[in-house]
Amino acid sequence: MLLAGTKALKDAPYMLSTAEELQKLTVEDMKKLLKTYDQNENNVQFVAEVDGELVGAIEFKSGDKEKISHQGSFAMTVLPEYRNYGIGRALLTTLINWAKNNTRVEKVCLEVMEGNIAAINLYKTMGFVEEGRKTKGVKLEDCYQDLILMAIFV
Repeated sequence: MLLAGTKALKDAPYMLSTAEELQKLTVEDMKKLLKTYDQNENNVQFVAEVDGELVGAIEFKSGDKEKISHQGSFAMTVLPEYRNYGIGRALLTTLINWAKNNTRVEKVCLEVMEGNIAAINLYKTMGFVEEGRKTKGVKLEDCYQDLILMAIFV
């Protein structure tokens, strides 16, 4: 999974994590991360495989405090060579269906860089609406990008 994540980040200008950050994760870090899914039934991860190869993933984590546990946010990635084949839509559809069947989760949120037009269009077609912006929320080498906050009630 770590190797697939690193590969996905190499050509992913809109991901918040970098390949270098992912390579710094230790086995213990990964164990702690995986344990969060066991400890909270409102956290979930789905993966997409093609011919046994991990080509995409989406992970959702709900709020960890009682008053915000009805909502959570997700992150998604698809390997560059598998983009534009509907894998992201399939992962997102799976997550939304899971959320609709979860008695606790009412709202699914995300943050997306303003320049990621393809993702923004996907989210809009899936029913997500813009709730706000974090101005200059991401600092790149030579510029900034606003983070658009989007959500859907399930």
